[in-house]
Amino acid sequence: MNTPHGHEGHGLPSTAGARTTLRVIGVVLLVVGVPVFAWGIYTVFSYDGFDGPPGLAILAFLGGLPLIGMGLMALNVGTIGAQSRYVAGETMPTLKQSAAYLSDGEGIMGVGRTVDDGPHGAQGSRGSAVTGPYCRSCGVRNDEDARFCDGCGASLA
Repeated sequence: MNTPHGHEGHGLPSTAGARTTLRVIGVVLLVVGVPVFAWGIYTVFSYDGFDGPPGLAILAFLGGLPLIGMGLMALNVGTIGAQSRYVAGETMPTLKQSAAYLSDGEGIMGVGRTVDDGPHGAQGSRGSAVTGPYCRSCGVRNDEDARFCDGCGASLA
């Protein structure tokens, strides 16, 4: 769904092109940096002369490392979204279980709530059923004013 500004419905600019560019730059820097560094190391440490290794070999030895570092940084920045989604997917079940355990099923700020008896910690709502929308992703019933699912965190809008 495009808005008048050309962005997707979430209001943020598309970063797919920038991520792809960073990944390509990272691979290119690594492909260049690793052989340059390896040649520099080999030349510097295998030189048999008495006047010191050639300057180009020292430059390759010292210049290859920054190329490798910049390549790894570009790859990291280009894949940070995927890394974040993976970490969130791995840690969220543990966080939910911990919050449910620590709060006797009431949850902490809506995370880990297992008791389906009304708004978070509201004493006056004991025994009354939650009347809010069901989540399209996981089927959990949420509070009427909830914008995100208590079960999986998906948007309810």
